[in-house]
Amino acid sequence: METNAKDYVYSGSLIGLIVAVTALTLWAAHDWLTSLLGAFAAIALLALLALAYGGFTAVLLAVLAARLPLREGEYALDDPQFTLWKVQHVVGELGKVALSLFFPVFARAGFYAAFGACVGRQVAVAGKILDPRLTVLEDGCVLGEGCLVTSHAMAKDRFVLRTVRVGEGATVGVGCILMPGVRIGAGAVILPGSVLKAGSDVPPGETWGGMPAVPIRAATV
Repeated sequence: METNAKDYVYSGSLIGLIVAVTALTLWAAHDWLTSLLGAFAAIALLALLALAYGGFTAVLLAVLAARLPLREGEYALDDPQFTLWKVQHVVGELGKVALSLFFPVFARAGFYAAFGACVGRQVAVAGKILDPRLTVLEDGCVLGEGCLVTSHAMAKDRFVLRTVRVGEGATVGVGCILMPGVRIGAGAVILPGSVLKAGSDVPPGETWGGMPAVPIRAATV
């Protein structure tokens, strides 16, 4: 991935701000936790460190996205959108690592919602979403263990951002890969290990599988 001085300056500044706010939070809570928990205060402070860092990261990225949203499209590598994505990705990945400690797999949908994904009701997520703000998970859909959802891709000298949408009640099997612009219709099934190439449009109720994924079974009426 192409980087330049701006990437380091912007990312470093935001991470430094998060570290500073986190440090102030720990300083403010130190005496209270020490008096309350005694010898166990160190454990509580470590937990607070991770929670505060991850939480402040999510809030800062939400503010940044409100002012400078990522936009779908295809961009040159010197386009400001590519710089914006790199900064959000670097800053967000550190925050996700910290905050993931507090979100077991059954709460992972809420974890990605905290980082900007549009998540419906009764959604199950056991995989990884690389670009939450460009991901839509409708009511009742399932992302199986080890699946990967990415809304970005690079091809030669171009950078692509496209929203991925998983429809209501759809099931994405174990180990699947969903590339930018994938749309999965309501009730559709993606068989384990399948790769949906960029821009794939799976009609409602159909079953797809393979590398790249193709229709296996049509929807039943």
